[in-house]
Amino acid sequence: MNRLFIALSFALLVACGNDKAPAAPSSAAPSSTTTAVAVTVPNPVRMGQTAQATGTESLSDGQTRPIASGFLSDAPAVATVTNAGLVTGIANGRATIYVVTGGRQGQQVARVVPDYHGRWSGGIRVTSCTQTDVFAAIDFCEDGLVGKTFKYALSLSQSGEQMTAIVDFGEPLVFPSIAAPIREDGASAFTPSKSVTDSGVTVSVDPTFNINSTHVGELTGTVNEVWRIPNVRGEARVVYDIVSTTRSASAPVSSMSDSSARRLHLLRKLALQKR
Repeated sequence: MNRLFIALSFALLVACGNDKAPAAPSSAAPSSTTTAVAVTVPNPVRMGQTAQATGTESLSDGQTRPIASGFLSDAPAVATVTNAGLVTGIANGRATIYVVTGGRQGQQVARVVPDYHGRWSGGIRVTSCTQTDVFAAIDFCEDGLVGKTFKYALSLSQSGEQMTAIVDFGEPLVFPSIAAPIREDGASAFTPSKSVTDSGVTVSVDPTFNINSTHVGELTGTVNEVWRIPNVRGEARVVYDIVSTTRSASAPVSSMSDSSARRLHLLRKLALQKR
């Protein structure tokens, strides 16, 4: 009798337990995936300066989210980047800044250019001089000229890859502003021009500057200067190396008087030759 009661009780418990409905299958939404990655770098970056790269991840649900880490550079000799995206310009050139997340890569090329902006002062040293006709008659390329160094100043205003330049040899040879774009190799070339009249003689002076800056705070290059007198046969050509030129807060005109004094002296010699 006891055995029968226990069996019936157990069967009843099992039957009651089976009255519960089966659990519904899970209906959780699938997680979103990365569909695209975009990277932005302010361009260009000057050598020695920094710029913040940013990244954005686009998701399959239509949402976006910022990328805070994981940035890399494919050319650290040109531009380095921290894990958080701070880009530093190292040398002229181009570097790809990229980040990988969610199986996708985003990237942008960073253009690094020399930092030319500011007022530079230093010297130009004569490496060669040639003269013809009237300039030969006054011995423009006088003995001792080759190897002599003259002072000058150069003011460069830089915006991106574009510059303007003002060349200052001291009065009367302060040249007006002229465009000086930065080339792909980081160098810049520009030819200001000015006519100077003294003692009744007018001379056109056209120096072509070829400059470069491979290290922050240094300027190198050459100057090719051409002197002519309108409607008079002959010319003088002087080639200089740019030497000991550094960026400075100011360069007084008085410090360049040796350069201007020679030019005025030559003008007066030309005036005497024409009489």
